[in-house]
Amino acid sequence: MWMKRITALACALSLLCAAGCGQSISKNKDVIKNPPEQSSEEQINDISSAFVGDNSSDTPDIKETDISLQGIKYVKYDKTVQAEDGTISGGTKIDKTRKGYKGSGYVTNFNGSEGKWEVAFDLSDSQFYNIAVTAASDKATTNKLAINGEVIGEISLSGGKAFETFSLNNIYIKKGTAVITIISENGTVDADFVRVTSTKDSILSGATTEKAQLSNKNADDNATALYKYLCENYGNKIILGQYDTVGTHVETDKIFEVTGKYPAIRFGDLMPFTQEQNISAENEIEYAVEWNKSGGIVGYMWHWTDPLGSGEYYADKTDFDLSRAVTKEDIAELSEKQIDKLHKEKKISDECAAIIRDVDKISEQLKILQNNGIAVIWRPIQEASNGYFWWGKDSASYKWLWKLLYERQTKYHKLNNLIWVWSAQNSDWYVGDGQCDIISADIYDKNHSSGQLNTLLFLTKICKSKPIAMSECGSFPDINAIAEENALWSYIGQWGGNYLLDDEGNLSEEYNTAEQLIKTYNNSLVITKDKLPRLSDGTKADTNTSKAGE
Repeated sequence: MWMKRITALACALSLLCAAGCGQSISKNKDVIKNPPEQSSEEQINDISSAFVGDNSSDTPDIKETDISLQGIKYVKYDKTVQAEDGTISGGTKIDKTRKGYKGSGYVTNFNGSEGKWEVAFDLSDSQFYNIAVTAASDKATTNKLAINGEVIGEISLSGGKAFETFSLNNIYIKKGTAVITIISENGTVDADFVRVTSTKDSILSGATTEKAQLSNKNADDNATALYKYLCENYGNKIILGQYDTVGTHVETDKIFEVTGKYPAIRFGDLMPFTQEQNISAENEIEYAVEWNKSGGIVGYMWHWTDPLGSGEYYADKTDFDLSRAVTKEDIAELSEKQIDKLHKEKKISDECAAIIRDVDKISEQLKILQNNGIAVIWRPIQEASNGYFWWGKDSASYKWLWKLLYERQTKYHKLNNLIWVWSAQNSDWYVGDGQCDIISADIYDKNHSSGQLNTLLFLTKICKSKPIAMSECGSFPDINAIAEENALWSYIGQWGGNYLLDDEGNLSEEYNTAEQLIKTYNNSLVITKDKLPRLSDGTKADTNTSKAGE
């Protein structure tokens, strides 16, 4: 049924952000939907079904709204609230046993449901603030800090028993009452006082992409031109993207039908090309080629199913162990025959050999796009630090896999059309500036009133010299909130399937109403397909890309 073709992978991942370098963005919530059952086909054929808007005279006549960045003004603010002056309930109590506290005591014994504590600050201005918490613990602890119920970071205490101060800086907080709480997770904390001060120095002030270059020094002209555009546009306007169900363009067509505009980027998923189950790849690459010909940007991710064939990619549904694949053998540029030889000699594991086979399969599809002169925004092995996927077992194994994938695709397969997007979402998992080109995060939050600036700030602390993108979202942030916060993401990718459509293929307004989509797509602060410059001259790559060892 047609309904099955719109029930796409819906990787709905609820993200809260942390603000300190070296801390993780909070774990996501899994509400994955089952992929459709389809058949596989890999070759490009002539296709007669163009994207709806390219041949339609029924374009909605919607006037574009002029939206300007408002700028964030600095207003001096400095206030300290003693913990004992906050609100306490349950088993929480004021104590004076631990030495070194300020004021009339400190608050202890708050641990979630049994005991609660919070302090409130009245903020007259929306701006950047530093939050300093002075607390103590008897053992090393890491607990979350929240503002008005939203986790904004973690506080880590050494466990030295003396009171110490932990700060989260450059936190954007809107004016009004800011209720600050510590969410106890792995140890008790004694809270002494909290200090909130405004700051002039946003982390964004030192960020620039002026000298950014693709990590692959052999990148072709098409990738170079696209990346140059992404870098020059970053900080000025936001490029809009949409995920399409595999082998279709139903979501991009629906966006056009509702808003009168096409997204600038069509995102697809290469999952079917390594999926052992009967999931169709029919038309997927063809649609990417057609999209590029019509002036759009092509992006791909890869829900990589267990390389040993279980058909699952979630860690709790497969026993595939990535750490067993890790090897000291230098295999990235070896031929298939050489890989088979090492495997037969038991110098590499079954897991390692299977990974190589899958990488090679996916590379063949990306090569089709390269041979058609198409640059690809490429985001593999996403969201690793959440631990939900088999590639998120541990950071060391993940980094090994990223390096193997990067080097095999750029050096062995000579895929020079890729712009590499990292979205592991934890600085401890960062693969380094030399192996990625864009930093991104997935944000599934129905709060349209936020431009998600704090997540942007978190990512900027990881790398200040590359574009920062919202690679997935369930609901578009409100464009006015983005303007108010100056949260200028490089691009924003709206997830498809039931995040956009209902089971009959109509617009589902659970995550974005028609009014919100029209507002998002018709304003001066965003780039839609009709506003894109021509980024490719149609030059096809040199197909003489013989593999090493052959």
